Amino acid sequence: MKFLVIIWFLLFSLVTVGQDRSNWTTLDYINSDKENPFTTEVDISGLCFVILADDFNYYTDPVVVKGTNGSEVLRITFTESGELLTAYKGKTYKQFDSSNAFKPWLFIDNPDYFRIAFECVDTIGTSYKVRLSDTDFTLIDKKNKNFKKESISDFVSGWTSLGFDFNRAINPVKESPKDDSNTIVHKEQQKYKIWRGESLEVKGDWIKVKTVKDELGWLRWRKGNKVLIRMYYAC
Repeated sequence: MKFLVIIWFLLFSLVTVGQDRSNWTTLDYINSDKENPFTTEVDISGLCFVILADDFNYYTDPVVVKGTNGSEVLRITFTESGELLTAYKGKTYKQFDSSNAFKPWLFIDNPDYFRIAFECVDTIGTSYKVRLSDTDFTLIDKKNKNFKKESISDFVSGWTSLGFDFNRAINPVKESPKDDSNTIVHKEQQKYKIWRGESLEVKGDWIKVKTVKDELGWLRWRKGNKVLIRMYYAC
């Protein structure tokens, strides 16, 4: 799974040789960003997410997940030198290693803004069945105090309240959270395909959005299992 980790305010400091950006807006930047072009998040097919507990300090305590037989399958550790190491199924990977076989729904192995979210695909007895990669699953005990369950709606709400991107050309802003609702049209949407907004409310597969142009409306963040927006995990 591939995740774009973008600190959105850096977009305003980009400099392109031979091009005057003194009057550029947010829409100019996100529609012209060649290094980080718009892409949606990966599909969500699970029941919920399992994330680290609020009081879990990953700087001092390793993230440990055990397999169904009780043996350790995952250990994520911050070393004294400030490096993040991922030990997964008998192999250790350094941070930013693209060959890392550990690929949960969300994993940002950056010590400055570490993020991890396991997609829970089932509940079995007192455990969550979570996805560790496309083909690898394990169980996390519901009583494990290092982790907690988070609903998909709460997860999306939390990571879109400060900003998210969407393709307005194929995902229009609506007056109400219904596909047959009237579309809200802005004069600049012919010029700009990718738009930014912040969520005010998540209702099922819909987000109440305030766009970068201060419009208020609704748009889909998901259709079926397919996610239609890009979130910002470094904010």
